Amino acid sequence: MTTSDTERRTPCHSPALVGVSARSWVRTVVATTLLLAVLIVSAPPAAADAAGPTDYRTDIVSVRPSTPSIELSMIGGDSFMRLVQLEPVEVLVLGYRGEPYLRFDPDGNVVENRRSPSTWLNQDRFGTDESLPSFVDHEAPPDWRRVADDGSYAWHDHRSHWMNPSRPPGAEPGDQVLEATVPIEVAGLPVTVTVASFLLEDPPWWPAALGVVVALAGGIPAVRSGRLSLVAVVVAAATAALVLGIIAFRSVPAETEPSSLLWLLPALAVVTILAVAALRNRLATTVYLDGLSVIAGSTLAAWALTRFDALTKALIPSDAPASLDRLVIGVALVIGGLAALRGFYGLARPRRLIDPTP
Repeated sequence: MTTSDTERRTPCHSPALVGVSARSWVRTVVATTLLLAVLIVSAPPAAADAAGPTDYRTDIVSVRPSTPSIELSMIGGDSFMRLVQLEPVEVLVLGYRGEPYLRFDPDGNVVENRRSPSTWLNQDRFGTDESLPSFVDHEAPPDWRRVADDGSYAWHDHRSHWMNPSRPPGAEPGDQVLEATVPIEVAGLPVTVTVASFLLEDPPWWPAALGVVVALAGGIPAVRSGRLSLVAVVVAAATAALVLGIIAFRSVPAETEPSSLLWLLPALAVVTILAVAALRNRLATTVYLDGLSVIAGSTLAAWALTRFDALTKALIPSDAPASLDRLVIGVALVIGGLAALRGFYGLARPRRLIDPTP
């Protein structure tokens, strides 16, 4: 690995001015980095099984009798069932034992019965009876708690997806793996929602492979050329990851608890790698620059690793094209790894950038 021309020369600056300017820039960069780090640490965790990549797609087969008062859909392929109230009528979703589970009031408030076993079983995709609180009783009067106020809500409904991490034995892509019904009441009248779930084709391998090839072709020469070239490729990869992360975060309802790391990690990568370009002529040594490169590369690679399932699962819960998502994940993983390695290499061989003498 080589150093850039900027790092080889020792420009003559006034030590006082250089010191003040460098300290100001360093404080700004450190403050911004710490702010993003705090946001990442304090970000609310995703649901135990937020809408993530999946190999299944569930369809709403029928709603009988049909009603114009509600609209039903599936979120994340088969992860969440969503009900939207279209008219000011009361809608009641019944739980697994026929108990009141969710109630949509005419004014748009949505309440959840805390005594319903379904409330606790639906905390994650593969809920079990082991963690039910002692006060849960499907025969007891409901204990309602408001969960939404806009007449729409999405929830894990175990009747609408395959309840096993392993594929159904003998199932082939395109096969139907389940059919079930979800009972609801609309304005006091019983309505039956029928759902069917299907196993999807395996995802194509070429987008991720193309991303790795593109990243290696652009990343290795950038690492060897110098710091500014490395900054350029990391900015490009991190910006693409940031855009796709924002799209994925906004593609699902808030109640499905998408992870803020979808956009926070690439945002931190963008800020820290731009700081390398901003500070490269304002510091006495390369230590800060290489440390920032390690942060930028590590967070970018971490973003790719948190989304690695998207490379092996058929459906990605995002409005962005799936092939583009997989390509950028491959790029981010490689470019992030190269930037981190370049930073560690520089930290092991720090260089002086500015001559401290007048």
